Amino acid sequence: MVKLGLLSNERMARGINWTLLSDPLFTEFDRITDSVRLAPAAGAGFLRELPQMRRFARGVDAVFSMHGKVRPPWQFQALSWAAKAQKRTMLRAVFYVDPWAHLLERIARIDRILGHDLVFVPYREAFDILSAGEGGERYRYLPFAADTGVFRDTGAERDIDILWMGRRDEPLHQALLALADAHGLNYLYREKMGFIDDPNDLGALAERARYFVATPPDPERSGGFSPLVMRYLEGLAAGCRLLGTLPKSGEFEASFPRGSMLEVRADGSDLEDRYLADQSDIAAWGASAEAARIARQEHGWDARAKQVVTAIEQHLAERA
Repeated sequence: MVKLGLLSNERMARGINWTLLSDPLFTEFDRITDSVRLAPAAGAGFLRELPQMRRFARGVDAVFSMHGKVRPPWQFQALSWAAKAQKRTMLRAVFYVDPWAHLLERIARIDRILGHDLVFVPYREAFDILSAGEGGERYRYLPFAADTGVFRDTGAERDIDILWMGRRDEPLHQALLALADAHGLNYLYREKMGFIDDPNDLGALAERARYFVATPPDPERSGGFSPLVMRYLEGLAAGCRLLGTLPKSGEFEASFPRGSMLEVRADGSDLEDRYLADQSDIAAWGASAEAARIARQEHGWDARAKQVVTAIEQHLAERA
């Protein structure tokens, strides 16, 4: 069994997204590997802990970390180098959370400079570019996943007609407001529900929703990428029918029945007609049920943990 050193940012400043990213993934690593959690302190406090952290890292076969930015936190890099110095055969693996188009040159350069052995990329478009460049053999496509312990279907009453968590596209939002007003629907969104910092509370809302809105990232932010982001997977895992627009990358259709989403125009101009017709579309709701099953079985963080461990084991075997 591979021994993993998990570099965790749980003692650093971070947003709620991390509780739905590294936390469930690391829990799965703990379950299926011999892992040790390394959670350095923020700031200078880390320097006092470094000798103890180096002892923790001694003997690991691989070090794994998730990066919210191109350059890893300096504490992570210090631990990675310290562990490598003690065991030259140790593998260093990283996962980039937001590999947008305008960052790819920097990502490739950092990976070469820091000598990352395996690099996991959640966006198919980014993976295709990185894997085709210099050092492309280090890259692996690893889509995002849903925390199926948080987003699940427990049979709760679905008294929320439409739920939109987080970032919104204003034209579609305005169309949803008009639809809700015209038909007396319970449409819940950030300003109505307030900021929620407990992921379990988000999951409790999702399992009460009939429709869960999901759209691709803003093209200006992503540099033109249109990837499969976590919202699609979280809505399906919660047993909702998705409503919105599909990512242009084709990642959704590669994994789920296309009919599992009520597709509407980005400006919401066809929303009312399509929403009303959807209420009696038995095949579409059946596709949503099948997509929910697929999401929970194949697109939870437990599945991703197994993919990462398999890639690490194969890489270590090839170098032996």
